[in-house]
Amino acid sequence: MVKGGSIVCASEYSRSLLGFTAGLIMGACLSGAAMAADIAPMPTKAPVSPAPVLSPWTYYATPYGWIPLLNGSTTVKGRTVDVDVGYSDLGDLIRRSEIPKDLFALMGYFEARNGRFSVFSDLVYLKIGLNGSMTHSRGVDALNASVGASAGLKFEMFIAELAAAYELARWGATSAPGSGTAIDIFAGARGWWQRADASLALSGTVNIGDLTRNADGTLSASGNVGWVDPLVGLRLRHQFAPGVNFVASGDVGGFGVGSKFSWQALAALNYDFCVRNNVTWSGMLGYKALFVDYSKGSGVTHYEYDMTMHGPIIGVTARF
Repeated sequence: MVKGGSIVCASEYSRSLLGFTAGLIMGACLSGAAMAADIAPMPTKAPVSPAPVLSPWTYYATPYGWIPLLNGSTTVKGRTVDVDVGYSDLGDLIRRSEIPKDLFALMGYFEARNGRFSVFSDLVYLKIGLNGSMTHSRGVDALNASVGASAGLKFEMFIAELAAAYELARWGATSAPGSGTAIDIFAGARGWWQRADASLALSGTVNIGDLTRNADGTLSASGNVGWVDPLVGLRLRHQFAPGVNFVASGDVGGFGVGSKFSWQALAALNYDFCVRNNVTWSGMLGYKALFVDYSKGSGVTHYEYDMTMHGPIIGVTARF
């Protein structure tokens, strides 16, 4: 019995040990499951979009209008016509001209700037027909003979300027927030194409064999030329306040390469009035003057354009 009782006790002990072990394992599993349920999964980060790459360039596009006053002379086939168109003649010029046949203008300025460096272009197409009250032929021209009073002058021209600029200096002003001044130096070329038709009344009979006789009894001399002038200049840019800036520039050119000599001066005020779709719009008002003295040939092949063109300009600039 004792022996049998020992065997019974051992069996009971083994069963108790196995039950405790199973309970411990089950508790550990349940505890681990509860802990796993309590731990929230780490959120995944959304992919970071790369920052937009900003272009280092700023672009300017300015269509503008310019009807210049004229003072000087034009020589076509050796016949010289003096020109004088002042403010008092502008109304008469616009009223009497047949647009676009006798009066038409198309201009545009373009610039790209990157830091201190910029390139710019100025394009001008101009067609003007002047009547006899705005012109007159000289009593003695290059042929030492006159074919009579001037009956008018028509000319059209295309002027294309291309230059590169570098900012020499910049400094800020203390008078107003956001103000500052910069000075650029620039160099480039200005190309010209020009055609002129001079009409002359038939009051003389000397050296007219090369002229064209018109149906109205007048004579006409026609010619066209083209040339390219190198140029150098300085430009001042001043910002009075954010959105308000002033530009003044001047250049000289020719130097006998194309024309004998030429110069240009410009002053303009710009005012920002609108920003839309990352484009800033501004109005431009200023004054522009351009002089050139070009001469080619001699005698009946002589063509010369010695003229100052100047007048107000108005335009709209898109900056982006």
